[in-house]
Formats: sequence, C-alpha cells, structure tokens
Amino acid sequence: MLKDVLTHNLDVIFCGTAKGETSARLGYYYAGPGNQFYPILYKTGLTDKLLLPSNCYDINKYKIGLTDLVHAQSGNDNQLHDQNYDIKSFKTKIVKYNPKFIAFNGKKSAAFALGFKGKTNKVQYGLQSQKIGDTTLFILPSTSGSARGFWDEGYWVELSNLITNIE
Repeated sequence: MLKDVLTHNLDVIFCGTAKGETSARLGYYYAGPGNQFYPILYKTGLTDKLLLPSNCYDINKYKIGLTDLVHAQSGNDNQLHDQNYDIKSFKTKIVKYNPKFIAFNGKKSAAFALGFKGKTNKVQYGLQSQKIGDTTLFILPSTSGSARGFWDEGYWVELSNLITNIE
C-alpha cells in the first residue's frame, strides 16, 4: 500500500477512503483513469502547475498532504470491509500534524471519520462544524472517475478560497 505523504505546517491534508486498484498497482495517489484530483488542484490554484500522480510524494511543497482511512485494502468504496477503516490512527495523525484543514475526498471517508459508519446520507459537502483537534473539516465531492455523477468543482473552489484567505 501507499505511504502517507504528511509533514507539519500543511494547509490541507486530503483524505480519501482507500487506494483504488490503479493507484495500488502503480504506487501513486489518485492515479486512476479519469481521476480529477490533480487537475482540480491546479484549476483552483492549490498548485501552480498540473501535477501527475507520480508527483504525489513531492506534494508537501505545496503545503498539501495525502492520506487514506483504509491502508490494509485497496479498491472502490463498495469493495472495502468496514473493519479496515482505521479511524483512531487517522485522528492521531491529524492531531500530530495539525494541518489547517482536513479535506475528505468524498462522503464515504467523511462518514466513517465522523462516526456515521459509512452512512453518506448523514454528511453534507462543504465546511463542517466539527473539528479534529484544531483542524477544520471540509467534505468534497470525490475526484474518482467512478463518482463523476456527484462531481461539483464549486466545493473545491470554496476550499481553495478558505485556504487562501487564512494565510
């Protein structure tokens, strides 16, 4: 599985559910065909150039970190086993690295992290009132090609504006 890409003094850590099959096979975050992760980072100004999945281990220089809730399994959300969600370890990492924001790349990861056992109808996109330590939470539409029907880049623009305005 892929290692976390985390360090201190980050603006945002993006948290997915798990690595997709392509990402697990290639060894890069958000490497699946049709994934909009790197294009939307560039489009919203979170990076100053269009990154490739192979750039994922250098993303900290943009004050961005990467992690997932499931490290013991890869695949689409509907293939993951509930017992593989490691919420305790995730929250420990967030408190340790203390980014300004944690941005969940999709409702499924947020629904587990917030204690709703994956029930995505319990969470809404956007800025959240809950925090983990001092870190503000934000839920984004998934960049996965398989989630294209839920895509709305407006939330990504909103997050980028929040990050830009806190500096």
